[in-house]
Amino acid sequence: MDKRLFLLVIISIVVGSIIGGIFGSIFTLSFIKNTSNFRNNSNVNNVLYKQTVVIKEADKNTFVKVIEEVKPSVARVDVITSDTPWSKDWDDFFKYFFGPDWDKMFKGQGIGSAFVIDSNKYYLVTNNHVIEKAKEIYITFPDNNIKYKAQVVGSDPFTDLALIKLDITDKNIKIPTLEFEDSDSIKIGEWVIAVGNPYGFDYSATVGVISAKNRTIDVGNLHLEDLLQTDAPINPGNSGGPLVDLNSKVIGVNTAVAIGAQGIGFAIPSNKARKIIKDLEAFGKVIRPNLGVEVVDLTPEIIRFLGINITEGVMIKEIETDGPAYNAGLKKGDIIYTINSEIVKNTIYYRKILDKYKPGDNIKVDIIRLNKRLSKNVVLGSK
Repeated sequence: MDKRLFLLVIISIVVGSIIGGIFGSIFTLSFIKNTSNFRNNSNVNNVLYKQTVVIKEADKNTFVKVIEEVKPSVARVDVITSDTPWSKDWDDFFKYFFGPDWDKMFKGQGIGSAFVIDSNKYYLVTNNHVIEKAKEIYITFPDNNIKYKAQVVGSDPFTDLALIKLDITDKNIKIPTLEFEDSDSIKIGEWVIAVGNPYGFDYSATVGVISAKNRTIDVGNLHLEDLLQTDAPINPGNSGGPLVDLNSKVIGVNTAVAIGAQGIGFAIPSNKARKIIKDLEAFGKVIRPNLGVEVVDLTPEIIRFLGINITEGVMIKEIETDGPAYNAGLKKGDIIYTINSEIVKNTIYYRKILDKYKPGDNIKVDIIRLNKRLSKNVVLGSK
């Protein structure tokens, strides 16, 4: 290779390296600066976005305000479910070794939540499963160390509701109450707040929305229908506490959580709770209307087999001999599609509609029998 050509190549490489280094440095500095600005701008944008969402969806102070308004009415429920295995003769002996509250170490205990609905009668609502095995019930309110004893006024295992009453002799004591809202009016997507004492942590509040309505679940031995579903976390100890809207009104009674799932809790609608509570106060139990039939949902197979042209209704699977429906002329295999002109969509709606009436009421039941439409008047019994 010619020496001049060789030197020219070397010089070109050196000059190129220098120029490349200069431009590379300038580009790197520019990139770092832009990245820094981008990050700063992103942080600002994120903050602005979050603030916008909070302001757009609900004033952040709304949640604080609701929780503070609800707090004085929500109580912790402690229950004693079993006695100690020893007689009272051993009190002095065990007190000497374990202190005055020794018996609590050996008694079966449970915990839940409740809320006040009547400050004059000292009534609270809770879940049946919270108090059903209770031998003793104690109520504690936030910011108050006083433990009030309570008694069961009535309970209903079918809806998992219970009404309890504080043992208070001083009528000057007034505890703020919570009011029920119309649960039929709440829509999917609306904000709700679940309040209670999850896992024994006194007075906790969680926020979410109504995820669904008219849910049916089986939890343990409980079969519950017509429930509100929410993603506001409901944990053990929340049971019996209120699910409230942003007006501090109760739209449901917290009752259960889907086992093995996150963000799925359930509450008994306030409209159902109000009706149950009236019976519990008056009778100590729920007096339910009885049509005297067992019904099932219409399935595509049943519709094809019967050759009917409706998709909503329930079919009478069994009928009680000499029961209200039997005496009114209804038969096994009849399709009930309306009750007092209300459409019976399925078994859940069938029970919801019946629950609006009381034993002795006369209702009009529209049925399809062999593709003929008939109407029967039925006097409801009781169960």
